[in-house]
Formats: sequence, C-alpha cells, structure tokens
Amino acid sequence: LRLIGARGTDAVTHRAVAREAGVPLSATTYYFDSRDELLQQALLLAAREETDRLEGLVLELAPLSLSVGEWATAVAAQIAADLHSEPAKHIALFELGLEAARTEALRGELANWQEAHVRLAEMGCRAVGSADPELDAGIVVATLMGLMLQQLATRRPDFEEALLRPALTRLFRRLASRDHEPSEVMAG
Repeated sequence: LRLIGARGTDAVTHRAVAREAGVPLSATTYYFDSRDELLQQALLLAAREETDRLEGLVLELAPLSLSVGEWATAVAAQIAADLHSEPAKHIALFELGLEAARTEALRGELANWQEAHVRLAEMGCRAVGSADPELDAGIVVATLMGLMLQQLATRRPDFEEALLRPALTRLFRRLASRDHEPSEVMAG
C-alpha cells in the first residue's frame, strides 16, 4: 500500500514489493503468482482494514444519542484524522479503485469494499433519523469519497473545519428530515 500510495499501481512489481517489504524476491513470487494477485491482495487488505475501522466508528457512535451536528462532527474528525495520518493508504485505495476500472479481476473486491461502505453509511443514516437510509447511504458515501479525494489532492489545512464538517452537517440535517421524499434530497 505504501508503494501504491507513493507511486501508483504501475510501480507494483514483485521486485518493488519485495524491496519495500525488505524480503527476498522469491518470497513475493512464492506467495503471489502475478502482479494482479499482488494488487488484489493489497486491495483486500486495505478494504478489510478500512471497513473494520469504519465499522468500529459507526458501532461506537450509533448507540449514543448524538444530535445530527454531533454525529457530523464525530465523523468529520475521524475522517480528517485518518487522511492526515495515513494519506498514502487513502491514495492507494483510490488508486486501486481506478485500477479496478481497468482490471476485471479487481472489480469484485472493489464492489465488496463499496458495499461495506454503503452498509456502514446506512447504519449512520438510521442513527441520524433518515427516512430512506438505503438511498441516503449511497449519497453519503459518494459525498465522502469526493471530499476525501479532494483533500488528498489539495491537502487543505482547514479541511475539517471549513469544508468537511459543514458539508456533513448540512447533508445529515437534510437526510434527517423525516418529511423529505428521496427525490427532494436529490434535487437539493
């Protein structure tokens, strides 16, 4: 993941992975038959770690009686901290997503990762009182992915306070409105 985050998926070769891991080349060729398998296993590892982390956050927050603003603040703080502390990991996840668009063998793993994000966002949408958590979860995930990618590209120092938290607060408040129809949220 460090290699992908720093230099992209094109940098992934058995030799480069062995050098990065500090192991003999024979170790990577023994455990991984191809470059595609190296990428697939990297995506699996990153997706599992990310899913576990997000699940922990949702399970920690869901039972609390948080206001919509408190929920947005907690989610924004966690995401901003993760992007700041592990930017290469998150860049690697986006790179692997793009690689899956070009490599059929990775698409199933990417779909599983995306489904996990939507399931977790659905739990969060239920916690903030969404009238349609299934639909709203997709909106939350798409919004977060876009904001995360923007931050990875721009490294804005005030990202959490000036962009992420206000965007999530506004989005969660709209989604928490029990009177909305799904088409009203989409229309704005």
